[in-house]
Amino acid sequence: MKVLVSLGELNKKFNAISSVVPGKTTMPILSMVLVKADKDGIKFTATDLDISVTSKVNGTTEKEGAIAAPARKVAEIVKSLTGDEVSLEVDGEKLTLKCGKSKFVVNGRNPDDFPRLPQQESKTEFSINSGILGKLIHKTVYAVSNDLTRPALCGVLWEVDRHGLVMVSTDGHRLAKVELKKDMGEVQKMNVIIPPKALSTFKAYAEKDELIRVSLGDNSVSFEMQDVSIYSRLLEGPFPNYQKVIPAGNDKELVISKESLAAATKRVSILSDALTHQVIFSIEADKITLHVTTQDLGEAREEMEASYSAAAMDIGYNASYIQDILKTIDGDDIEMRLDKPDNAGIIMPVEQSGDVKHLCIVMPLRIS
Repeated sequence: MKVLVSLGELNKKFNAISSVVPGKTTMPILSMVLVKADKDGIKFTATDLDISVTSKVNGTTEKEGAIAAPARKVAEIVKSLTGDEVSLEVDGEKLTLKCGKSKFVVNGRNPDDFPRLPQQESKTEFSINSGILGKLIHKTVYAVSNDLTRPALCGVLWEVDRHGLVMVSTDGHRLAKVELKKDMGEVQKMNVIIPPKALSTFKAYAEKDELIRVSLGDNSVSFEMQDVSIYSRLLEGPFPNYQKVIPAGNDKELVISKESLAAATKRVSILSDALTHQVIFSIEADKITLHVTTQDLGEAREEMEASYSAAAMDIGYNASYIQDILKTIDGDDIEMRLDKPDNAGIIMPVEQSGDVKHLCIVMPLRIS
């Protein structure tokens, strides 16, 4: 095999493909990337057996062939190069990279040793704009649980039908829900749980705005873009009934500037407890005061204007959770719908844009 690829293109593609390669594995072949040049073009493929990515690379093929090469070492080499174009040449199980006056010979593996990519049996498919899908992922993936004893919470629930797509994630302390109203055509109604690594991998590749194809099967999901194919196994359910935890009686409404609240929460939390990150929200008529008192660190306090007319109350929140939520909300102002200090609160944008509806739920902390 011999191909010529621009350095910028090679660097970008190897950085992206390396994110799929597992850091530690008992199967050395999984630390490799399959480099293949044939009549269909130049392709890089990586897999951890749960997620597989095949990326097309722009370049010139002088001789067809393939090799399994160590992904991170090649990525490190490519990142160090200077010049315009890189030559990749295979001789047996050795990959030679030449760029300018630099030359590297890397030991690889037989491409036949590389795992065969799974063939998906799709039950339903739909098309969606990559930018919109990336936006929905951004609004939900942060709230995924890390608790492996509850695997269904370790992914994002997708509910798809002819009328649109709903995404939900929760770790038991917070919940994010986003709903897209869209004509999905003759799509079959399905509920699936997608692991966050698959969604993060999609976002890493979805650099340009394009119409992509999403295919769902009983155990898998795939994303087909112009130059990239991503396949992932699904997580096993069932996902908890999230509708039951969305409060229906929160009638106390507080409206405040999103940026002001985010900045104040960040400042005040500097002196918060390292374990709980608790910040107390003292809410009264048209005013909110954020404050912390930590025995070993000291005190912090900040007052802000807000629109609020219900009974005064003090609520404790994990500052990190509040900041995570505010980063995902569009618009200048947010609305907090509250009930009692020990009940879950709802946070959402004051103005919901277009066909996307977004809400977040956060559980309070007991004030000591």
